[in-house]
Amino acid sequence: MLRMRKLIAFTTILMVTLLLIAPKVFSQTSSEPFEFQFEDKTLRGLIEKPKNQESKAIIIIMPGYGRTDFIEGNWYFTLRDKLVASGLTVCFWDKMGCGNSDGEFNAQQPVENSANEAIAAIQEIKRLKISGYEKIGFWGISRAGWIVPLINEQYPIDFWISVSGTDDKENFGYLLKSNLIIAGKKEEEADQLYEAWMLGHKIFSLHGNYKKYLNAIQPLRQDSTSRKLFGYTNHSKPNRKDRKKYLENRRLYTSKGYFDTQSGLWVYLDDFDKILLNINCPVLALFGANDSQVDWRKTKKLYEETIDRNPMSELTVKVFENCNHNLQKCVTCGWHEDLSALKWQACDNYYETMEEWLKKHKLIE
Repeated sequence: MLRMRKLIAFTTILMVTLLLIAPKVFSQTSSEPFEFQFEDKTLRGLIEKPKNQESKAIIIIMPGYGRTDFIEGNWYFTLRDKLVASGLTVCFWDKMGCGNSDGEFNAQQPVENSANEAIAAIQEIKRLKISGYEKIGFWGISRAGWIVPLINEQYPIDFWISVSGTDDKENFGYLLKSNLIIAGKKEEEADQLYEAWMLGHKIFSLHGNYKKYLNAIQPLRQDSTSRKLFGYTNHSKPNRKDRKKYLENRRLYTSKGYFDTQSGLWVYLDDFDKILLNINCPVLALFGANDSQVDWRKTKKLYEETIDRNPMSELTVKVFENCNHNLQKCVTCGWHEDLSALKWQACDNYYETMEEWLKKHKLIE
């Protein structure tokens, strides 16, 4: 289960990186090192701001699942350049054990811990009085959809751009079925494989034994497409090493949240709807209509039932046609798709939508 998530995360990171890094061109950006202490470790990143003007606000870039490489890999360069050019100060850093940040990377870092990490960064920004520190908001993708609302509970944020945000539940089943169909499976066959995953997921989530789990996902293990896309293996007999890994993965996976018997999915955050109701600031929610990793329709509905009903907030939703999870133009829109022929282009009007929204809320001129 965790191996699949790592595989998905690696591909997602690769695709986001290819989209958002580009050869650096001349810009009016001032860049300086940024570091702060978290859990007795130094996390390092950058502050980027306009050279010839004072910013009205700071926007923190919150990446999704997996390792980061902001500095050496020049991650999110196009996004950063656009945001700075619009008049914002941009802040970002590498996760623990990534880039030049101290410590050891934890692929299963709890979202609550990620929220506390960001709050430590905000406190340092405030202490240093970095340009724009009076208003601090977030641009966050995917997993950040859990983290930013948790930050808001402890430190009320001033604005939030949510990109391909998640609802409160496990989304791998949606990814599995969507990508099986993209790979050529008929709806009926994809449904059968999804049901096998659901049964295995239930056994896994409710601490069932390894042998029962293997029997449940047998259709996936025997299917060549599932093996290719998601890393399933078809061992004839369970061995001690694999069983030990299964038990450890199960322990890590079920350490937070609970299994929802109605949906058959794992719930990551208790009372996530109530957490979202506490967001008292403008929110821009951006989705790709062909997202094959997260069921954006569920997230959109959840936001409309929470953020949009809060009189202290204001929700704006934009869905980009023919775009994937990373808000890139795509053909098949599978999570493994090679987009080099399309030059990893962002959705039409993606950057313009953000700029207009920021102007509307007087965060930029």
